[in-house]
Amino acid sequence: MIPPLSAAPQAVKLFAAVCILFEAAALVGLATGMGPDVRRFLLLFGGFWPDLLKGAAPIFDGQGILMFASSAVLHGGPLHLFMNMIGLLWLGPLVVQRVGAAAFWPILGLSALGSGCLFALITNSGMPMVGASGVIFGLLGAVATWEVMDRVNRRASLRPLLQPAAVFLGLNLFLTLSAGNVAWEAHLGGFLAGGLCGVLSWRGPFSARWS
Repeated sequence: MIPPLSAAPQAVKLFAAVCILFEAAALVGLATGMGPDVRRFLLLFGGFWPDLLKGAAPIFDGQGILMFASSAVLHGGPLHLFMNMIGLLWLGPLVVQRVGAAAFWPILGLSALGSGCLFALITNSGMPMVGASGVIFGLLGAVATWEVMDRVNRRASLRPLLQPAAVFLGLNLFLTLSAGNVAWEAHLGGFLAGGLCGVLSWRGPFSARWS
């Protein structure tokens, strides 16, 4: 069951609040007659532009580095934000419960890094990418890795994981094929980075808190 935002750990609340704040700014700009100008500004300065990693000139110094973080907290609209916040409220508390808030942020950051890098490496589009989806897939990768390794360690069957995994993969494949603006490369990059974090932290000092 997905907990309400009020019951989420502070680290999860903070990340959600930043995402909501930027989306609220875009919506306020729309409501005050500025039209899509605020969202365009946010996209221009904070979106993930893959060409910046391929020699394109940035608007400001450090944009090619900052975009790994800024793009993860910007969204294309309220529905986009809502879907990602649902994922955050589902997976974020699981990660904090297992490794603590101190490790939650590195997993978040590495997932954003993996998401952006693979997106830039694979995509042929010059359009920017925004959204916390890569980060959410990173959290999923970490949680899934812990679950698999726990079961292997207990010599328990992996069969209970196969059905939800198949449903999840099928749903994402459907969304990718039906909606042309889904950055599946970012999702995959985030998932792989999160999975690596899961492997590295499974027997680390934080995982001792897991019962």
